[in-house]
Amino acid sequence: MTMQRDYAVATGEFIAEWLEDNDMSAAELSRRLGVSRKHVSELLSGKVGLSHDSALGLESVTGVPARRWNQIEALYQEDRARLNAESVLRAQYERATKFPLAYLRKWGLITATAHDKAELVRQLSTFFGVADLDAWYSTWSSGAVAYRKVAVRSACPESLSTWLAIGEQRVEILELPPHNHEELRSAIPYLRALTREDPNTYISRARDILSRAGVAFVIVPPIPGLGVFGATRWIHSRPLVQLSLRGKTDDQLWFTLFHELGHVLLHPHNGLYLAVERDVLEREADTFAAESLIPTEYEDLLPRGRNKGAIKKLAEQLGVSPGIVLARAQRLTDDYAWGHDLKVHFEFEG
Repeated sequence: MTMQRDYAVATGEFIAEWLEDNDMSAAELSRRLGVSRKHVSELLSGKVGLSHDSALGLESVTGVPARRWNQIEALYQEDRARLNAESVLRAQYERATKFPLAYLRKWGLITATAHDKAELVRQLSTFFGVADLDAWYSTWSSGAVAYRKVAVRSACPESLSTWLAIGEQRVEILELPPHNHEELRSAIPYLRALTREDPNTYISRARDILSRAGVAFVIVPPIPGLGVFGATRWIHSRPLVQLSLRGKTDDQLWFTLFHELGHVLLHPHNGLYLAVERDVLEREADTFAAESLIPTEYEDLLPRGRNKGAIKKLAEQLGVSPGIVLARAQRLTDDYAWGHDLKVHFEFEG
């Protein structure tokens, strides 16, 4: 790994070294270059940069090619710009601490620690694809992408924007076919039937089914303190459905997936659908998910007591997982203290 220099050497220092080696004064150099003594003094002190014309003059005076003098000047300007940037990045460290740094490190998205403040801010900026955190704020608060404005208005814009950005980076959305609304509608029964299949494979199978309808589906681990189960937005005319598995159970997985697909099928294809505020669109997506998994006419068959046998029987009749039926029964009775062995539980490996 190449180490960056933490200093910048002005071209004037190399010129001064040549003058000393060749026993020439600055006044003599100014006469030979045909420029003022003040200009040479400022050049030697680094107050002015070396122009291409001056480099050609130095080539005649010193015998060192102008190309070499220009290379020295370019390296100096690059080093100086880098040092200035380092200072800017270090000054933004406190702002960087608002981001979920431990989460980003856990999943290998950044590696820098607080010992190198500038590098930490640099890695964070690179993750978001911006020059620095000032640019992050401008992009996520005033950019053309509408969902970014929602992210900044949220209780924790740094965490939400991080979670959303990871989702975008994990899918190759342009490799999907164009979105097909009717194909997605026809896929709903197949996705519903998947809920009873092997949990080790049904997420990848659901992703394949959705990809054929031009829908990107990604699961990004939840960020501590960020109460988001799912989000839907449109990118390059294709919907991206992102889940967090915050609930870590199969009923939550499938209800959230169907909720987000409700947004894709029912609502305008712009902006971000995120359950930050329970508005009418979120309620409509809830209804779509509930009806898709357990239609209203079956609610009378839900047990009102702690009856695992009845849960399993109705789940088989409906063709959905017992966890989904249990969750509906629990919500109906407001009794959540039973039947947890009927649900599939997920854990992320860090």
